[in-house]
Amino acid sequence: MQTNIHTSETEISQDDILEAMKSGGGYIDISPTDFLTIYRMAYKHAAERLSQDIPVSRIMSKPVTVIPDETTALNAAKILSSACISGAPVVNNNVVIGILSLRDLLRLLGLPDDVGAASLVTHLFDPVTCALPDHSGASEISVNTIMSVPAIVIPPDTPRSKAAGIMTARSINRLPVCDGDRLCGIVTRGDITRSCLGIQGSCGI
Repeated sequence: MQTNIHTSETEISQDDILEAMKSGGGYIDISPTDFLTIYRMAYKHAAERLSQDIPVSRIMSKPVTVIPDETTALNAAKILSSACISGAPVVNNNVVIGILSLRDLLRLLGLPDDVGAASLVTHLFDPVTCALPDHSGASEISVNTIMSVPAIVIPPDTPRSKAAGIMTARSINRLPVCDGDRLCGIVTRGDITRSCLGIQGSCGI
């Protein structure tokens, strides 16, 4: 009797497994039926693992790159650039008081916060538009005047699914994780996506 395995993208039959075993070369001491049983068990375990909700403390990135609240816009941009990230918590005595992202800096330059790379390069090459920020002194503005407030923070035991829901509802890409007032990590859309896919590591979102 032919048995098939259904996944979201394909269907695997015993014949497929037999052909795969033949094409692998050498000798494999296992029958297609046994292999199919093992495959089913592995698939079930993987599905259960990926469907589990976990606290953000298990997927958050740390240590956290932060921006002191008196930092100028120019130096804040340098901090983000150096860390290869697009946003960071603004802190006062290690207490999160806001979030600064590239969106805030783009608005300071008179650009829409969803500007594309081509438009940004055009802006930088144009001596008229690119000269304006220097003359206006915008680069010396303190981040505490342009950051997004209030900062939305979550405790370490927040479920991953709830964090994802907050990011979607608020159209934000990151959430500082605080144990009381103490900043202990940050979780991004990238952290959530990679954890759902079982991928280790962090990114600069």
